[in-house]
Amino acid sequence: MTDPRDAVAAFQLETAPARGRIARLGAGTIDAILRRHDYPRPVALLLGEALALAALVGSLAKFEGRITIQAEGDGSVRLLVAEYRTDGGLRGYARLSDDAAATLSVQHAVSPAALIGAGALVLTIDQGPASDQMQGVVPLEGDTLAACAEAYFERSEQTPTRIRLAVVEELGPGAGAVWRAGGVLLQRIAGDDARGDTEEGWRTASILFETVTDAELADPELAPDRLLFRLFHEVGVRLADASALADFCPCDRDRLAAVLRG
Repeated sequence: MTDPRDAVAAFQLETAPARGRIARLGAGTIDAILRRHDYPRPVALLLGEALALAALVGSLAKFEGRITIQAEGDGSVRLLVAEYRTDGGLRGYARLSDDAAATLSVQHAVSPAALIGAGALVLTIDQGPASDQMQGVVPLEGDTLAACAEAYFERSEQTPTRIRLAVVEELGPGAGAVWRAGGVLLQRIAGDDARGDTEEGWRTASILFETVTDAELADPELAPDRLLFRLFHEVGVRLADASALADFCPCDRDRLAAVLRG
């Protein structure tokens, strides 16, 4: 049985033209990945969001391969990467400048542009050696990583998309703390002869989507089906079976950086 604390699932609204993905990351994914490195808190928060985003976007894929979300710039965070494999494997890494520890002493989230500097968000789709890689690029102009990702879908996919991401570090059952994350992605279904114009239905779904809170997204005790019912019971929602997510990092950081450079 898939652990809902480390899983991603598809859902569809019944009377509104939208479908999406909902993801939860916990001890088996984000916590294991972030504990490997003593990142400053703003960096850990941003990398956690990138991992949740990779799970959401990657689970949309209808092929076997991997999806990489990467940002590179001239700021305190020189490289940020999160990768999702279509078997559910996740890995992530951030490379910092030499003076990053001194400049990132705050404990709250910081915008991607403030951390990474002048740069871009790059989404790479790799379907294996038999296919060419496909890339989409957008500037790091949003106040949040979710906003940057929404801009990617708007520009590269021409698909109206809403995304929310949340990362928290909370006290676990023992003495230590546990990193957790949650995310939800909602996309508009285009109109056709059967559906007609979907603008008003999409507007309704977007308004309901906006009511979700960070606490709800990252709460391991709030099951995904209950959260989606809270959000969309007015229009109805169907949740598919979840797919498990797992920490997957077989290589050291130097090898990972070399792969990314390639």
